[in-house]
Amino acid sequence: MSEDTPSASPVAAPADRAAAPPAQTLEDRYRTGSKRRFDRTFAWSAVGVLVLAGIGFLVFSGWQTTNQVSAQDIGYTKTGELTLDMKFEVTAPAQTPVACAIEALNTSKATVGWTIVELPVTDERTTVVTTPLHTTTPATAVTAKECWILE
Repeated sequence: MSEDTPSASPVAAPADRAAAPPAQTLEDRYRTGSKRRFDRTFAWSAVGVLVLAGIGFLVFSGWQTTNQVSAQDIGYTKTGELTLDMKFEVTAPAQTPVACAIEALNTSKATVGWTIVELPVTDERTTVVTTPLHTTTPATAVTAKECWILE
């Protein structure tokens, strides 16, 4: 047979292909397109929830601590058997009246002396304070227990 002569072959002619229904794509057959759309929507929703949770955490966790008062012990010196001078540093907003509780402890960690110190109002945010303290028995530790803003 020559190549010019048509032969009977089992392959359909192009006209027969046009009459056949369109072949389904794999996405249509297995619904992977709609699943991908759902996954993308879920991912963006999760990201949105995490961003809102992060912002809420920063707002409610005290991220802006400009009005917070803190105290750091520097040390103490004994000026007598039952008297000493406590030196500590207070950080508070400027022009704010602050008070601190100073506590002296003995070797059994029992309180042997305490006092409330009202600090003078200053323009500085950090102030170093030295205050005398009288005890009932010799003290082995002294600390600025707590500081607060006076109303």
